[in-house]
Amino acid sequence: MEAMSRAFHFLGSTGAIRAGYHTHDWSGCAIGPPACWSPTLRNAASLILESEFPMYVVWGPQLIFLYNAAFATLLDSRHPQALGQPLAEVLPDMWPGVKPLIERALGGHPTYGEDVPCPVYRDGRPATGWFTLAYSPLRDDLGAVRGVLCVTSETSQRVQLERRHALQLQVVDTLRRLHHPSDIIETACALIGKYLQLDNACYVEADEEAGSFEVIHDWSRNTRAALSITGKHARLDDFGISTLALLRTGAPLSVHDTEHDGRLPERGRRYAAAGVRAMLALPRVRRNELKAALVGYSGTPREWDEEAQRVAADIAERSWEALDRVRAEQALRDAVARQTTLLDMNEFRLELSDVLRRLDDPARIFDETGAMLGRFLQVSRVLYGDYDADKGLVTFHSNYTDGIVAELSGTFPISLFGSANFTALAHGTWVSSDLQRDPRTNGPDIWANYAALQVRSGVVVPINRNGALTACLFINDNLPRVWSADIVRLIEDVAERSWSAVERVRAEEALRLADRRKDEFLAMLAHELRNPLAPISAAAQLLNMGTPDNARIERTSAIIARQVTHMTGLIDDLLDVSRVTRGLVVLARDEIDLRRVIADAVEQVRPLIEARHHLLTLRMPPDSDAAVVQGDYKRLVQVLANMLNNAAKYTPENGRLAIRMDLTRDQVLLSVSDSGIGIPADLLPTVFDLFSQAERTPDRAQGGLGLGLALVKSLVELHGGMVTVASAGRNQGSEFTLRLPRLHSRETAAAPPSAIAAHDAGGSLNLMLVDDNVDAALTLGLLLESGGHAVTVVHDPRHALARAARQPYDGFLLDIGLPGMSGYELARRLRKLPGTRDALLVAITGYGRQSDQGGADGAGFDHYFVKPVDPAGLFGVLAARAGA
Repeated sequence: MEAMSRAFHFLGSTGAIRAGYHTHDWSGCAIGPPACWSPTLRNAASLILESEFPMYVVWGPQLIFLYNAAFATLLDSRHPQALGQPLAEVLPDMWPGVKPLIERALGGHPTYGEDVPCPVYRDGRPATGWFTLAYSPLRDDLGAVRGVLCVTSETSQRVQLERRHALQLQVVDTLRRLHHPSDIIETACALIGKYLQLDNACYVEADEEAGSFEVIHDWSRNTRAALSITGKHARLDDFGISTLALLRTGAPLSVHDTEHDGRLPERGRRYAAAGVRAMLALPRVRRNELKAALVGYSGTPREWDEEAQRVAADIAERSWEALDRVRAEQALRDAVARQTTLLDMNEFRLELSDVLRRLDDPARIFDETGAMLGRFLQVSRVLYGDYDADKGLVTFHSNYTDGIVAELSGTFPISLFGSANFTALAHGTWVSSDLQRDPRTNGPDIWANYAALQVRSGVVVPINRNGALTACLFINDNLPRVWSADIVRLIEDVAERSWSAVERVRAEEALRLADRRKDEFLAMLAHELRNPLAPISAAAQLLNMGTPDNARIERTSAIIARQVTHMTGLIDDLLDVSRVTRGLVVLARDEIDLRRVIADAVEQVRPLIEARHHLLTLRMPPDSDAAVVQGDYKRLVQVLANMLNNAAKYTPENGRLAIRMDLTRDQVLLSVSDSGIGIPADLLPTVFDLFSQAERTPDRAQGGLGLGLALVKSLVELHGGMVTVASAGRNQGSEFTLRLPRLHSRETAAAPPSAIAAHDAGGSLNLMLVDDNVDAALTLGLLLESGGHAVTVVHDPRHALARAARQPYDGFLLDIGLPGMSGYELARRLRKLPGTRDALLVAITGYGRQSDQGGADGAGFDHYFVKPVDPAGLFGVLAARAGA
């Protein structure tokens, strides 16, 4: 009865009621109802129930769990079900931490645990709490330990505060040692990710004006499995209107589950699909604008408790302060350095001008300007590179190094350094302060190449000419480095001025070379013109010596005719080259069968080939394959005959010549090869240049002015083709190859123009010859009289008009360059006279340009001859008029 009374009193206490003891069903409890408890257990239970400290008792072999109302608040939803149950079953998450302490107390030894972490529930959510635990053994009347009394004191706030302060010290100490923004950003992401045990953490920078943000750095716990999002761009609207408004206030944005967060209706599902289920964003706001954010995210939903948000916000704020500090320090250094650097730069530019003014060799310009710039900037390497866009290659040369890094020379594919980086040079100078972190260069395939070359930062200045990238100036440093705008401008200035100096030196050298070639050409021209003049002069003197017989006259006339023909050829070559190189030649556009061109060219050169006893072989494609091009038949024959003539002239007797034709889908290839004297390697690049010629032997056996190949090149290019030359060297022969566009549709290939046959005068004409050159007029008059015509020679155009008005003439042969009145004007006036309106008008002049002939047509001339006149052609014209 007394025990019953005590039990009733025990269950009726305020502490028991608050803990739910009076309503609890104790029937299934291993220690029975309170009425059956031993005095030791009842006393211990009474003790904890009457305490405001969180306390509990574990009793018996099964360690039955009894606790007071203060401790029940820590159990949250697990109360009152946990009352009277084994401790290990109702608190399995706490059991591993307290088991060693309880076991020691059951062994009779009081124990004490300070700041023991224990899982707790707050507002239905799991959390971690820290407690100081004191365990005392509970003995029965016989002194045996039957249970354990635990007095707890929660230290969560103190522990969290201490941990927060420790973390703050760690963050401050870590960030204080960093002096580059990218290092601070990387460290901040890692601190948040590791402290909050996240899958990923990233740093993004926002552009409010553009309405977008860019991921600058992405940290991942699993670096191998994660796909980095560094460099990715997205719209600010992806955060949603309400969340973006929150971020602009500077408050953190915490999302437990993106898929079910009402603030992210559509975007939330996209985040979830991308593997972002939980997110904590810590914004950086300056002047009411969202500038950046540190964002931690996880692939599974999670709760962001107040302490986690507080710590993350503190890391973010310390990081923002460190970024501001570093950028302010850099700005201050830049401002101080700029004042001194600008003066140094001006002195450097003056020194550069002096150096460039005295240097006259491109290689020395590259070497000395690179060394000057390298020493001034104190960089690891300066070098130039020639860029070949067609082949995707860059050739490095003219290295300056600081002695730490190696020189970089040779030709490399641009893909090793990132083809996109070279493409970007079309938009201007390329700058990187840290290639290892730069998304343009930090790819595994590219960064490894830069790392091997010890390039951590750099500037590349493009050098463009004629709208194309031709070369670059490269500045490398083996450490991260911020390149100021003033430094970049200085590098650009050095690149442009150095390249301009190189172009100036090359232009001066080209002018000197052209001047030397011109002098050599004029000397050669004088020699070539004297050669035919000597026999002409001797023949004229021979005719004046006594009374010449017919045999002497015939021989001397033949000599004069041959030498005049030779001189005419020389002058025609000069005029032809001049017209073609200045674009004054108008080509016919006929469909031409190159087989006919080859046949005519061979026919022209055959006498020389046979005279030198050469063996000529032809290798042609099958007749069924059309070798048709569009062009001017006469000019194409001229081109091939010139090449074949050179091959025959510059090949010693009994040599071998070959003509070969090959066909591709779009081109006809025609090559002329020989076993002759060959072409030295130093002459190959200039063999087609005007006034360029190899050294001649003293006997000048080959003759000529050396204009033929310049004419060949110009004519072939006018046909839309190209000509190339190859030679293994002296006495190794040469091969010239033409490439002409091939026509696939062929109707009728143009036949070679028929030669104008020389006609005997079919009848006598009454002619007037007007020329102020007395000798020229006299000789041409004698020639015409020998053909049976009546010739009146007049030297003054006014006298010619007066005589034409008094006496009718069948035809007039007029010089163009007459004194007082041009031949054009004289022709127009003759056409107005009644008696000469229908007369034959022939221009005979030394002017051979296309425009001159056009002027003659406009003045009313019927025919146009260039001095010296081709007798066969002239007699043919007169015979046609006489027979009309």
